[in-house]
This record gives sequence, C-alpha cells and structure tokens, in this order.
Amino acid sequence: MSANNSQAQPKENQGVPQGETPQAPMPKAPGETEVCVIGAGIVGVNCALELVKQGFKVTVVDRAEPGEGCSFGNAGILADWSFVPAFGPEVLKNVPKYLIDPKGPLTIRWTRLPHILPWLFRMLGHASTAHQRRAAEAMNHLTIGAGGSYAKLAAEAGAPELVRQDPVLQVYDKESDFAKSEADLAYRAGFGISYEALDRKALSDLEPALGPDFKWGHALIGGGTTVNPGRLTKVLAEEMQRRGGKLLQAEVRGLARDDGGRFSVTTETGVIACDRIVLAAGAFSHKLSAMLGEHVPQGTERGYHAILADPGVEVRHAVGWKSRAFYASPMEMGLRLAGTVELAGLEAAPDYARAKIMAGLVPTMFPGINTAIKSEWMGFRPTLPDSMPVLGPSAKVPGLIHAFGHQHVGLTCGPATARIVAGLLKGETPNTDISAFRPDRF
Repeated sequence: MSANNSQAQPKENQGVPQGETPQAPMPKAPGETEVCVIGAGIVGVNCALELVKQGFKVTVVDRAEPGEGCSFGNAGILADWSFVPAFGPEVLKNVPKYLIDPKGPLTIRWTRLPHILPWLFRMLGHASTAHQRRAAEAMNHLTIGAGGSYAKLAAEAGAPELVRQDPVLQVYDKESDFAKSEADLAYRAGFGISYEALDRKALSDLEPALGPDFKWGHALIGGGTTVNPGRLTKVLAEEMQRRGGKLLQAEVRGLARDDGGRFSVTTETGVIACDRIVLAAGAFSHKLSAMLGEHVPQGTERGYHAILADPGVEVRHAVGWKSRAFYASPMEMGLRLAGTVELAGLEAAPDYARAKIMAGLVPTMFPGINTAIKSEWMGFRPTLPDSMPVLGPSAKVPGLIHAFGHQHVGLTCGPATARIVAGLLKGETPNTDISAFRPDRF
C-alpha cells in the first residue's frame, strides 16, 4: 500500500486542539455502517471477516492480493507465548556481537542508517526489563488463544488442514541459553502459557533428525502453526467474501474526511465512500495515517525466508534455533527457514544473503539435509519503537480505527485484534484495556 503525501488535506483532517479527544459520530447499526478496511494482510482480513460476521458492510482494499505481504512469508507460528518484546536488555547487550557476526540474527544496512536512526534511537529507549513487563501485561491479551482461534476460523472456512495445534519446539546448543529461556518461560507461565523442558532423549523422540549439538529444548504448548500462512489469509478472505464482504485490489492514493464524518478513500480505480476506516496496512500504515494528519513513528524490520522443497529429512514440528533466531517450519510447499532481522527501511533492495545464511546453518540442526533453495523471500515487519501495535481509535481523526504495527506477531494477534476492532465499531468498551496501544503514546 503506498501513500501520496503531496495530496492537500481538507481542513477538517488537521486534528483537534491539544488536550481534546476527538469524537466520532454516533455509531449506526452495523447493517447501516459502511467500513473500509485498508490492508489485505492477515490482520486486515481477520478484521474484515469479524466485521462481516457482526453485520457490517465491509470493503477491503489493497494494492496486492490477500496474503501477499508479510503475511505470505512468515514462519507460520501461532505464538501464544510471544507477548514479551524480544528487544530488551539481553538483546541490547548482544547487539555488537550480532553485528560483527556475518551469520548473526541481526544486521543493519549501513547505507540506510541515516534514514532509520531516529526510529532506532526511540526503540533503544524502550530496551528495558521494566518496559518488557509493562508490554507483556498488555500484549498477552492479543496472543494467548491464537491457536484455538485459527483452528476454528480455518474449519469454518472449510480448510481445517491449514492449522496444526502441535507443540512448537525451541532448541538450544548451549546450556546457558536453555537456562535463560527456562527463567523467561517461567515468567510467561504466570500469564497462562504452557511449556515443557526437554532433555536430549525427549528431543530425539519428538524430532529424530535433530542434530547432536542440541541437548536442551522446550516444547511450547497451546499455540500451533499454519502450514501455509499465505493460503490461510486467502482462505479467510474468501470466507469474508462468501459472507457478503467485498474485496478490491487497488492502490490507495488519498484519504479524506468531510464535515459530516464520512470518509473518501481514493484509489486508482475510483473513490470508496464509507462511514469508518480500519487501517491495517502493515508496514505502510504510517504513510496512510499521515494522509489524515496523524503521524505515527512506525519503522520496519525485514524478515527473510528460504524454501527447501526437497529437504530429504523429516521435520515433524516447527523448530526454532533460539540463538540464531530462525525457525525451520514444515509447510505445504516444503521446509521453510524463516527469521532473522535486517534494519534497512522500506526502499532498499532485498539482500537474499540473509536467506542463504539460514540455509547454511540448518545442516547443524538437521544433518544430511538437502539445502537446495527453491525460492527466497523478504517481507517488512511493521514495528513501533516500543514493540507494541497501534490498536484502537485514532487520536486525531474520529471514525478512524488503527490496527497495525504488530511487529513479529501479526499472524498471532490477528483474531484478538479483530474482536477488539469489531467491538469498537459497535460502540462497545473493550473487555481488555487497550490504552497501552494508543497512537499518541509516543
């Protein structure tokens, strides 16, 4: 989704006086309310499907087909347990080591550093244990229960085979890494997640092909995986259309709100008029919100994957190598190696050496594996400086609902985000406190 920031903005889109909270027009009944969901990734499609179920008139618009952005290429993990920001003091301490290791889990495109530096400095300000704890209190409401939610959604859409609720394995080649994760998972268990520590025998029983270096592990229980996140998004989009929703493939080039509170969404094929907008355009959302005068400090992390179409070994579960920050996930199209982080902004060309690094490391996990790469991919993870999404009403534009910036857990957070968005559009107060996700928190 791209934005045209040169478009003149109507006077009414310039925000409200400092200290005042904008009020949306009184909500109409769902059947009388036209909603435009901008973004056909997994978050936008979840929102659209839930809104259609609740009786709203829904149009989804995106320049790409459903599930063709970051929703296409992720590791497929329904990570109930992933509610603590990964970026904290432990990662901060290891950043220099990561950056000098060409095979490390983090890299920075130095030519793009001047462009990403302001956002990066803001992110550094949130690299504390205290912030991780505050974020966990808010984020667990979006992640826990994702596996069950997707199993139900996929079954309703006629594709139950897309979701597996098997344990996800996290493995370690150093006992010190296992000990750190053991303490971290014990903290997360306080929120209700389940896990089991695994010794070498237990690991071998679950994954006979796993290499001998991995003597320690955890089984993460209660979440699950999807065997094709892109197809899952498409299937849910088709279900949304079967229930009466509309899908338009077009580029959004302008947004405006008139004095009566109606929105105009301008695309290359025409104008969509609507009562409410749900902004769920992933890494491009901040450019679109700026069209309506609301500036959100969203950046991006790049993730990569490589597909091994014929790995030659059996991988039974999604297996994550903790210290290398990537997963080997068995999927419909082969074994997907997905993960790592590159900071390079939105404009730079992909560096597929990042995908090849994972292919070079995976024989340590699974000796004898065929590392021939069938395809490579890069996607943008939408990331706010505090590693939490923007979710809820706009701070400046009445009738605009934000649902973006889920960083590494957009797939996981999709169903819970959709339920919150639908409740807000019905005029309900969320059961969960979403104040931590306010767009004006920075």
